[in-house]
Amino acid sequence: MNLRPPSTTPDPEPTQLRFQVSLNEEHAFLTIALENRTELDLGERVHHYSLLTLARRRLDDARHGVDPSCQGWIEVAHLARMLGIDPTHLNIQLFRARSQIARALPPGTQLPSLIERRRGELRLGALPFQIMRGSRLEGSVVPGREPA
Repeated sequence: MNLRPPSTTPDPEPTQLRFQVSLNEEHAFLTIALENRTELDLGERVHHYSLLTLARRRLDDARHGVDPSCQGWIEVAHLARMLGIDPTHLNIQLFRARSQIARALPPGTQLPSLIERRRGELRLGALPFQIMRGSRLEGSVVPGREPA
């Protein structure tokens, strides 16, 4: 049996989505913090608000003790109504979000699934995220840990 001594270097921080939303909810920004401590500022985009809404749903479920496999699921039509858009426009926004993130990532870098889908429903994938509203932490989730 080959035993290795415990590592003295800390595990790298997982990739994290960092949402910043204005107090009036009119401006939504997204930054991706990569494991190597690089930050990708994706700026302000309309589609970031759709992702933020999905993150808030997952955060709310986590705070209420919902099993992680069930956290964050929402019907596509319900989410579209919440956002004041039709389901087709919602799908376009989610496509734009995935495309923007894919273009911003360094070559060879992949994130776990940003959006998970099942019949008629979707949710934000199992990515760590943080939501700042104004200068205050609204909440954060790291899968497998208690939400903040």
